[in-house]
Amino acid sequence: MDLSSTVRCPLCTGAYDGRCWPQQTDRDSSGFDCDTCGVFQISRSALASFEGQAMSYRLRAVLLHRVRLAFDSGQQPLITTTMIESLEGESLPVPTQQARNLLRIIGDHGVETGNAYSISFSTGAQVGVQNQGALYRLRDTLIQKELVKPCQSVSRNRRGGGTLTAATYDLTLDGWERYETERRGQVAGSYGFLAMKFGDGTLDRLMSEVLKPAVSSRLNYEVVDLRDVSRAGVIDNIMRAQIRDAAFVIVDLTHDNSGAYWEAGYAEGLGKPVIYICEQEKFDSVKTHFDTNHCTTVPWRADEPEPFVESLIATLRRSLNLFANSTEGLLPG
Repeated sequence: MDLSSTVRCPLCTGAYDGRCWPQQTDRDSSGFDCDTCGVFQISRSALASFEGQAMSYRLRAVLLHRVRLAFDSGQQPLITTTMIESLEGESLPVPTQQARNLLRIIGDHGVETGNAYSISFSTGAQVGVQNQGALYRLRDTLIQKELVKPCQSVSRNRRGGGTLTAATYDLTLDGWERYETERRGQVAGSYGFLAMKFGDGTLDRLMSEVLKPAVSSRLNYEVVDLRDVSRAGVIDNIMRAQIRDAAFVIVDLTHDNSGAYWEAGYAEGLGKPVIYICEQEKFDSVKTHFDTNHCTTVPWRADEPEPFVESLIATLRRSLNLFANSTEGLLPG
């Protein structure tokens, strides 16, 4: 393989017109440095599957988004067949999340450099859109909403003399206000985040078979934990993003898990509604840490899930103010 010449990227296949160079690796994989995807590796078996069968546009876009996020987090992701299979049921961010992503990218660039942002080869992958056309439609929508404004950047042409002009973008005043609101975690998504200790079979079953289905069917909110959103990238950054965008956070304190306490504190600091839960016998005997034992805590028993579900749903309704158009919240209990 000639490492001095460009190749067709096996992941993005040049969808955003970026260039890609092959890279040497010290393992049984092929390496690439792509303008769009970043630096990544693909195992031999995964590369064979790329070349041997047609991958759907959706799956390729999901994989590209995940790989680019990992690279931007300081990682050099390795694409394997297991990773590809794990993303089969995944979807790209919904349009509202894509819009938030683009606003953050433009705002972060402005804060860091003081300059307007030029859409690059990697922008679509970072935003999580399916193709370049979708990226430009999203940009135009944000301009129409008066959250983004087009600019014109002028720079000196170092090769041929004269000047070069390029289309760049900045946030409007309303856009900056939205950016700050997003950054402080004051925009709530349509899901809740669950902080808990993993590996307890009883707790895992209660959360997956009882809590998550109940909240979804009765309140129309999905509840996710870190395993549901796990992907290549720095785990702390993923967790912060999930908590920041969540409508609420449920924290299980049964095991006095320090990570769960940290996640609760982070969510409290963002002003998110935080609902604590704990196994009944543990809570009755030793309570929880003194910083939280005065907070509303919904106890649970694995052999009697119904009272727990009813109490949790009622607590979530109060916390999320879901009674605005209903008399249900005026009823006792």
